[in-house]
Amino acid sequence: MSRKVTILLGSPRRNGNTETLAASFSEGAVSAGYKTSAIRIAGLKIGGCIDCRRCWMSGAHCFLNDDMGDIYAAIDDADVITFASPLYFYSWSTQIKPVWDRLLPYFSANSKINVKGRRAVLISAAGDKDGSCFDGLKKSFELSCNFAKWEIAGEILVHNLHEAGAASKKPECLDMAFQAGKNL
Repeated sequence: MSRKVTILLGSPRRNGNTETLAASFSEGAVSAGYKTSAIRIAGLKIGGCIDCRRCWMSGAHCFLNDDMGDIYAAIDDADVITFASPLYFYSWSTQIKPVWDRLLPYFSANSKINVKGRRAVLISAAGDKDGSCFDGLKKSFELSCNFAKWEIAGEILVHNLHEAGAASKKPECLDMAFQAGKNL
């Protein structure tokens, strides 16, 4: 079994609440013997899927030539793929949504890489006071993982983190994320 975790950081805010939770998760995974790497998506040039169905025709995952190539390489090599996204209108952030849409090459008829059986983790922070705010995001994650045939290895969802830096002031939240990484 590979012992690699790729963390896709989908927040536009550097060191924000979602990234703080992801860092604690990463520390826990490292303590359990995993090698972790993180990719900050904000600032990368990732176009949306154009549904051209030319996956693998150019020898690469996708015909579009943009920064998604780095993400494909990280996913190819990972045992656990972690999607860290702040909650935006009850779903994914603008930064991470195109990544989901561009996973089509793994499921095309001529796919060269099999990612079935991988594990996936969801990390999200929200300012909402009610934890049910995550229901839409959780459903999207669940349906996407089921389609991909990925095992859901954990969900770290923390609400009531509205202010910048709020996660770092809640040791119980950081410990929850650490333990999730440690128990992969």
